[in-house]
Amino acid sequence: MRKKWKVFVRAVCYTARDMPAIWPLTVLTAALEAVMPYIQIFLSAAILSELTGASRDMQHLFFLAVLMTGLEFLGSALLQFCNQALDLQQYILMQHLDRAVAEKAWRMDYKLLCDPKIHGQKKTINNWQYEHGMVAMITQFRNLFRALVTIGISAALTIEFFAARAEGGGMARFLNHWSFPGVFLLLFALVTVYNIWSASGIQKGTYRVTKETEGSSNQRTELMKSCCAQYQQGKDVRIFHEQRILAQKFESLNDTIADLWEKAGASFRRLSVSSVLLSRLFHLFVYAAVGLKAVFRAFDVGNLLKYTGMVTQLGDGVTLLFHTIRDMVQNIRYLEDYFSYQETPNRTADAVLPVTQEIRDNYEFEFRHVTFTYPGAAAPSLSDVSCRFRKGEKIAVVGRNGSGKTTFIKLLCRLYDPQEGQILLNGTDIREYRYEEYLQLFSTVFQDYRIFAFTLGENVAAESEYDREKAVRALENAGFASRLRTLKDGLDTQLFKNFSEDGVELSGGESQKAAIARCLYKDAPHAVMDEPTAALDPVAEADIYQRMNRFIQGKGAVYISHRLSSCHFCSRILVFEGGRLEEQGTHEELLEKHGLYDRLWHAQAQYYRSA
Repeated sequence: MRKKWKVFVRAVCYTARDMPAIWPLTVLTAALEAVMPYIQIFLSAAILSELTGASRDMQHLFFLAVLMTGLEFLGSALLQFCNQALDLQQYILMQHLDRAVAEKAWRMDYKLLCDPKIHGQKKTINNWQYEHGMVAMITQFRNLFRALVTIGISAALTIEFFAARAEGGGMARFLNHWSFPGVFLLLFALVTVYNIWSASGIQKGTYRVTKETEGSSNQRTELMKSCCAQYQQGKDVRIFHEQRILAQKFESLNDTIADLWEKAGASFRRLSVSSVLLSRLFHLFVYAAVGLKAVFRAFDVGNLLKYTGMVTQLGDGVTLLFHTIRDMVQNIRYLEDYFSYQETPNRTADAVLPVTQEIRDNYEFEFRHVTFTYPGAAAPSLSDVSCRFRKGEKIAVVGRNGSGKTTFIKLLCRLYDPQEGQILLNGTDIREYRYEEYLQLFSTVFQDYRIFAFTLGENVAAESEYDREKAVRALENAGFASRLRTLKDGLDTQLFKNFSEDGVELSGGESQKAAIARCLYKDAPHAVMDEPTAALDPVAEADIYQRMNRFIQGKGAVYISHRLSSCHFCSRILVFEGGRLEEQGTHEELLEKHGLYDRLWHAQAQYYRSA
């Protein structure tokens, strides 16, 4: 319990730092919500007493009516303002939390980001909205304070009700006896406990079903996002008539979710009906008791409204109090999930060695007996790989699909760490260097590169403020010059139509050139190209490689390609097969060996002779 309390206090402090006005606004809103019903209760009772009194004072009656109308108007207006202001604060808080989750994903170790458990945890947090976590905590605290104020006022009125003395004998003596409050409080306690128990059962069942349907709900959301909401998938959906299989997937997931909720719904309905029935029977008892006291002249007719309203408010307040406490306790699980996600340790953040300018000017990488297996894979993607390359060398990495080429690059860029062996930079394990500084060594173009719905210049520079001349030069060196001249807004051209109806669509080859331009713009000491020209024809590919070779003179580079046009100008070629480094050497040396590279080269040579 102490641990849960610490989590709650931490969440309160977190929101107070992020949104200083949210807690005072929550308290004010809750107090207004609690007090507003009593304005009508008290003043309606006073008006009715005045109407039924022996000497009716019309001036006083008019004053009470105007007072009630005025207070209700002012209170309602103020409450509406507070509600709107608090809703805005909660919305802003939700946006801040969403950004914090996204920023954690940006900083998180790449291998953790690819972990299905972490990915599912992030999805679940993103789907909470107002129902769970810190945003829900604001609503729960508001209900808690409202319940406490309501109970306080109602308790004072309850004492006043029991203190009123009925006149006469028989039933009047019972109403004045201590046993009457005892019976009243006993029935009130039984009804309240049962309502809390039934609501708790519904809440626990809801939480359980929510957890059981969480996986299917996330899959449904992901299916909607990836297959229906992104227009890039629209071509395949239409050409291959995938609408039916998508509908079947949706229907299957919806049926799974609906079945679980339907099974739980029957028990939920039984608990709800019995709770409402018991509450109405207790209210009937209260109305009878208050009426009897009025009949026996314990108070005037006007107080009928006050005391019956008091009991209703007291019951609602106590029920709300226990429901809110239960919700707050259960919500701590969601707060723990959020903080657990935010505190997911990043191994890459532990390194302390700087990547100095001396290292950037003169570096050497070494793979020393490196073995790596992807999580859940049966066989390693790389096995006992050893090689060296330094600044100024241009290395080609070739091999068939699944031979380990891309894995080699991911390890070099420290997106993953090897399970066996070491990767060294100037003789020091790369895990010892500060991660962000280490990444600054590389400009990359991956197979699954992304062009974002930003302007062309922002895509090239990867930032909003950038050197425009350098961006144009990078695009020209990437072979994008002719397309750039056709764009009326030049670097300011908005790409894609996500944020603008005038957004420009790039072809596959144009997108690839833009990605290569981004690599060139960064101008890092070492370039990494993983299938950088897959969308280009062989002639355009050869032209790009020649351009890049001139542009990165004096720098290091690693090229991966199924097509071998890059190999003849590289310092050395690494040939992978089945996760192993089978051959390495220059283009001529490997051809003379008549091994795997020789077979790959001659299988493709026909494409490059004309080029």
